[in-house]
Amino acid sequence: MDDAAIKTVMIEKMLICLKQLSTEEQELITALFFKGKSEHQVSREASIPQRTIHDRKIKILAKLKKLMEK
Repeated sequence: MDDAAIKTVMIEKMLICLKQLSTEEQELITALFFKGKSEHQVSREASIPQRTIHDRKIKILAKLKKLMEK
């Protein structure tokens, strides 16, 4: 397989895995990775400590990694 085909398959799989996250998890990942917001920005908007946002991000990314490995 060429790199473009592999990339396409991985993106499709990632999108399927993202749909398996809770709404709150999807919103955080969307804000951080698709809307380009910083943890600090999300923290201020949600009135949640930045460290909490960071910890949630790490937990969600680990969950996504496990889903991708299935």
